[in-house]
Amino acid sequence: MKNNQRKSNTKKNLSRRESFQLWLDSHKIIGFFLILDLILGIGIGINIIFKSLPIPSPYRDINYSFPLYINLFCLVYRLFDYWFLDFSRTRMTLTRFAGLFVYLNSIGLIVHLFIGISGKNSKGLLPSLLSLDHSYIWFPIATYLVFFTVSALTILLMKYIETKRNKS
Repeated sequence: MKNNQRKSNTKKNLSRRESFQLWLDSHKIIGFFLILDLILGIGIGINIIFKSLPIPSPYRDINYSFPLYINLFCLVYRLFDYWFLDFSRTRMTLTRFAGLFVYLNSIGLIVHLFIGISGKNSKGLLPSLLSLDHSYIWFPIATYLVFFTVSALTILLMKYIETKRNKS
């Protein structure tokens, strides 16, 4: 009897976030489709926003705008993941949040600039930036560098604040 009372008490004391997480955990198939819809919704939303921005047409090509798409997608999805899907309950810090963008943009720049995502001797899905028109490749390179720099500076600032706090 005590075990049932304890279960009912814990259910009453759950926050909405915890209740949603438990519901997602117990309804895995529905949760999968919700997350799939979220991913598609984020992609479509970013696409609509991107098309409404006053960006010249050569930069709208996915070969040049891919870094902007992927960074905006990761930004929105990471926030949603933190608030609703993170079952580990590990504390999200600004350093952990920015770390994703440091790795994503450092590796992404190297792969996109030199290798690309394609087959041998083909333009493929995402060709190397060096194989594209050189007058437009500054846009994706600048996008990678801006997101990398902001993230790296955020991490450095947070570490500086943490060391100052520990010295006091």
